[in-house]
Amino acid sequence: MPNLSKITSDHDVIRNWAEERGAKPSHVKRTGSRDDIGVLRLDFPGYGGEGTLEPITWEQFFEKFDERKLALVYEDETASGQKSNFNKLISAETAAASTRKSAGHASKRGSSAVAKKRGTSARNASKAAKRPAAKKAAPKKSAAKKTRPAARKKASSTGGRRTAAKRASRKTASKKSSAKKSSAAKRRR
Repeated sequence: MPNLSKITSDHDVIRNWAEERGAKPSHVKRTGSRDDIGVLRLDFPGYGGEGTLEPITWEQFFEKFDERKLALVYEDETASGQKSNFNKLISAETAAASTRKSAGHASKRGSSAVAKKRGTSARNASKAAKRPAAKKAAPKKSAAKKTRPAARKKASSTGGRRTAAKRASRKTASKKSSAKKSSAAKRRR
């Protein structure tokens, strides 16, 4: 079985997965305060957590887990079929985005077979599959957009003069404001 990552926020699933591997709930020493545990971790025996991790109870672990709105990314097996210890705590928001993203990838993977039959790329086939039927039949860009460059040229030729006039009025306004500032500074002295 390939090593597919899973995501969960279910306390029972997390606890069972960790206990099957001998992992204990813990936190990283010196990352918290009196009121806060700090960085949460699962400590696997013999994997270098000694000295940096401190055990906590499952109740403390899940209290902070829920408070921080976390999720656990984990794997059951490695690519070679062995029990995997891979895990990572992430925000539930990131987990939700990852789930939506992977669902999109699944539809793209499924569309590659359809694309081969139609002679199109998988990317184009997945885009077409996501579009509503009404949009598929929509006509290409209208001719009105093609005439815009000419309209822009005309506007820019007259706009250039307007811009020069605006620049001149800005210079005058700037001179007036600097004169006001200098006279105000003289009055203060």
